[in-house]
Amino acid sequence: MQGVTEVCSECEFDPHQIAPDQLGPELLQLAIGYEAIIADASVSGCLALSSRPSAETWSILEYTGHVEFIYGSVGQMCEIADADELAPINGVDPDEHVDNAHFNEVAPTDMSERIHRSGEQARDALAGLESGALNWTLLFNGNPAPLGLLTLAMVHEGHHHLRDITRLAAR
Repeated sequence: MQGVTEVCSECEFDPHQIAPDQLGPELLQLAIGYEAIIADASVSGCLALSSRPSAETWSILEYTGHVEFIYGSVGQMCEIADADELAPINGVDPDEHVDNAHFNEVAPTDMSERIHRSGEQARDALAGLESGALNWTLLFNGNPAPLGLLTLAMVHEGHHHLRDITRLAAR
């Protein structure tokens, strides 16, 4: 759980810098960061916008689509935890999901709108929770984890991949 309970050695995300009541706003701010990178990459004609720079490295649109998906998971987890604490949540294989989703075929402006909308929806879902809800426990891939920790993991992933696409756009 590196990057969720301790500082990430790769992207330097520090989970202690995000207060529980800032998880939702942070997701939206990250989404806005993705929008900016997509816009800049579109203007500059960055090839990595919709093409993988290598077989093992996703494109900017693929990273963004992946993050859009995990932000959508935040809202789903909030709903599920509210209805059924200890409900099972199963993750998906990210590479398989990205390969099957064809994010490189999505227009950059559409992807920008999608990531922004998912950030807003995640923020709103978290804001709508009752007090103490971040302590509700879900079974993520069979392992008990509080909703707040799972959400923090998604904030970390958003930070991590924003760093990834920033590097791709700078090439």
